[in-house]
Amino acid sequence: MSDLIRSTQDAMSIAETFYASGMFTDIKSSSQAAVKILAGQEFGIPPFAAMSGIHLIQGKPTIGAGLMAQRVKKSGKYTYNVLQLNDAICEIEFIQLPKTVLGKSTFTIEDAKKAGTKNIERFPKNMLFARAISNGVRWYTPDIYESVVYVPEEMQEVEQLNQPIQQAEVLPQLNDEAVIHSIECCESLAELKALYNSDSRFANYKQLFSLAKIKLNDIQKNDVLSQQ
Repeated sequence: MSDLIRSTQDAMSIAETFYASGMFTDIKSSSQAAVKILAGQEFGIPPFAAMSGIHLIQGKPTIGAGLMAQRVKKSGKYTYNVLQLNDAICEIEFIQLPKTVLGKSTFTIEDAKKAGTKNIERFPKNMLFARAISNGVRWYTPDIYESVVYVPEEMQEVEQLNQPIQQAEVLPQLNDEAVIHSIECCESLAELKALYNSDSRFANYKQLFSLAKIKLNDIQKNDVLSQQ
């Protein structure tokens, strides 16, 4: 542990101070602050940086893109170069020091839209950089962390995927005799049309409605002829 935190009691003491300050509005208790601080210890991040840069999503700590990029630069083993960064694409080249190119990580606006990334319209450069740096760290420099890490943008997408699927309402089957009776009670084409549009299940009775339409058309024609 760091010089500040040599025990869980130290972590709780610092957590209580951070929570009491009211500066970190996403923290609802000193225990949550302690979790951030202890997670930061595992990732080699000091307490204040952990409070600002680690986010708890679905009970899992995620690391801000800035801290992740900083860890690559400070590793002494790796570095990276941003080759492209605009509102449409971010391309980052990862290098093992001194000069070995490990590969590139590219994330585009199209990738973001497919993944359902939040805030992509408001902060496209930030979002694209976050995803490109996160992917690159997992692909090319995974040993800078003790476990797999994610940026908040990725976990937000996991949240969306984990949302319960809304089950479509299953309507009971119609009674054939009741449908036929309803059709026969229609005295005009307008009534027949209104009946058909009143329930999606009537789509299974198109033939009956078509026959009723022909019958009503004939009746209407005969009425017109009789009046002449």
